[in-house]
Amino acid sequence: MKRRFGRILNGVLLVAMIVGAGITYDMKHTAEMASDRLARLQASISSEKDKISVLKAEWSMLIQPARLQAVVARYADHFDLQPFSADQIASLSDIPEKPLDAKPADMHKALAQAELTNLIRQSERQ
Repeated sequence: MKRRFGRILNGVLLVAMIVGAGITYDMKHTAEMASDRLARLQASISSEKDKISVLKAEWSMLIQPARLQAVVARYADHFDLQPFSADQIASLSDIPEKPLDAKPADMHKALAQAELTNLIRQSERQ
């Protein structure tokens, strides 16, 4: 009887050890996959940060006043560019308020009315 109980206990412990080894392997595999994904994400983030830095550098080169002045001078005839005047700048009071329950037809009316109001204001200034 003791031998039989010992063999059953050994069999149960062997099965438990095999199941434990399988679970441990699965956890290790899952952790390695997560680690690989994390490494790929970190590399991707680093690459995106580098791209952003390049874009910022390009933007700072593009908006240099001397460069912009040269571009304006080069294409002034083509685009018929003129300096803007102070009356072309709108204030917040010139912008119409958005209706709360606007329907497309009502929005067109509101926009037309706002444009008409702006034209009247501009003609009064002149």
